Amino acid sequence: MKLKKYILLLLLSMLYLTIIFFGVFFNYKVIENSKDININNKNMATLVDCKGNFIVYNKKMYEAWIDLSFLRRQKKFKEYEHLLLSKYTQDEIKDKKFLKWGKFYTKKEAEDNLGVLRKFSKIYETQDRIYNDLFSLSQLIGKYDKTNYGIEKYLYNNKLLETQKEQNLSIDLTLQRILYEELKKTVKEKNASGAVALIMNTKTGEIKASVSIYPWNMGYMGYIEPGSTLKPMIYAMAIDENIIKPYETFKWSYQYTPKNTNIKIKESEYFDLGTMDIKTALAHSSNVAIAKVMEKILNTYSQEWLYNSLLKMGFGKKTNIEFSGEIDGVLKNPDEWKSITPYQIAIGQGIGVTPIQLITAFNAIVNNGYYVYPTFFKNKKVFGRQIYSERTSKKLLDWMRYTTILGTAKDAYKEGLLIGGKTGTAQKALKGIGYTKEDYYSLFEGYYPSINPEYTFLIIVDDPKGEYYGGEVAAPIITNVFYNYSKRKEVYNYLGYYFKGVLPNLINFDMEEAKALLINLGYNFNKIIITGSGTKVTYQYPNPGTLLKDTQYIELRSD
Repeated sequence: MKLKKYILLLLLSMLYLTIIFFGVFFNYKVIENSKDININNKNMATLVDCKGNFIVYNKKMYEAWIDLSFLRRQKKFKEYEHLLLSKYTQDEIKDKKFLKWGKFYTKKEAEDNLGVLRKFSKIYETQDRIYNDLFSLSQLIGKYDKTNYGIEKYLYNNKLLETQKEQNLSIDLTLQRILYEELKKTVKEKNASGAVALIMNTKTGEIKASVSIYPWNMGYMGYIEPGSTLKPMIYAMAIDENIIKPYETFKWSYQYTPKNTNIKIKESEYFDLGTMDIKTALAHSSNVAIAKVMEKILNTYSQEWLYNSLLKMGFGKKTNIEFSGEIDGVLKNPDEWKSITPYQIAIGQGIGVTPIQLITAFNAIVNNGYYVYPTFFKNKKVFGRQIYSERTSKKLLDWMRYTTILGTAKDAYKEGLLIGGKTGTAQKALKGIGYTKEDYYSLFEGYYPSINPEYTFLIIVDDPKGEYYGGEVAAPIITNVFYNYSKRKEVYNYLGYYFKGVLPNLINFDMEEAKALLINLGYNFNKIIITGSGTKVTYQYPNPGTLLKDTQYIELRSD
């Protein structure tokens, strides 16, 4: 009996060793969780714009890895080595246990590419993150695993990227593209150093377009001195506090020295208007008028009060928009101020504001005095606070309509487009030099349409050559943007009606326009397949005229 037990144990031991032997030398598998193999199989949230167009999405791929440790133990290793050296150098494979052979669209493609090396390899299903990097989107979205800035980094840091299937962003890709093209064109024509622009939904604070023509995203990660674009907020504050009356007048002079200072506030241009009211002062961007208003503020309140009022407007602190990397801007504490500092702030100097802070503060005036926090999320619950009275805000909106008719933004006037706003021309302060007469920011902040505004915008052009006033450089940009956008919407609406239920001919359409049109026709964007790397549609399936209800998917190719 004992002999039988020993024989049985011996046979089991031999069987176990045989299995190990064959497992190691004939049927070896790559260790699934080896620390030497980094496989991305995370299915992160898809990011889409407000109309469902893809901005970032996941694509299933297959990675092939070769187990070099196992391969080196084969008698025929030298015969296989030349295959390895067809893709890698000797130094690249030396001392490695595992070698990434490649990434493929299908498992069969991976197997075919491996050939005889297949039995020494493992094929993993992985996820590729595909980014739409056009129209300045790369600086806006970022990459969760490669950049320390951007919307995607924010989503990742807040555990939203891995817990959601899809994130609807507020960005409108059609508007983003038009804004980018107009801004890029102006930078080229004016030989400018850069530019930044934002368009916001007035009521909700949703960012509809955000473009930065810089190596970084200036809209959230940089700051400027705002120049005259700060004046509407100063006027609104003074009127609300009954420091000045809505129809107060000022005697014009080319320059003015406030009491207890040695600073001379000068007009940027000579215009003798005699006596001017606030509407005229805004339209012509009078520095003297705003200096007199600031003098009245300081006669009534302290510098500490002024500082807190600027904080209330949102300056000197992050807006907390869903963008990692946002900075605070610069608003010095009153104990660091000099007697001239409030007057510098009144004309937009001595304070550093980020573009997102500036557009959000200005939007409070456009939005009946209600400050809404900016957001990149579609349909997010609106949060905010009342910082100006509705009555004061409506007066300022009414006055700022004149800037595109009689004032500094006349170049923004276009028949049929009702735009209001405030221009700014900010001297750049250079380190060790101070304010120069050669380097400027050209700015235009405003709203469209000027009756019942839907959009609030900010345009900044950095150091344009030749013309540099905000009304000459920045203002025409937004006119062209909204003109082209409204025309594009008309085309979509017309085609959507004309081709209702039928697939149109999309050949030679811009790829983004083709997608937008299909979505406008009511087609499910998840069934639209985009291939190729071009910008124009060169092939479509199925053929034009096919009933959409009979279409399982639509392929658009750009070669």
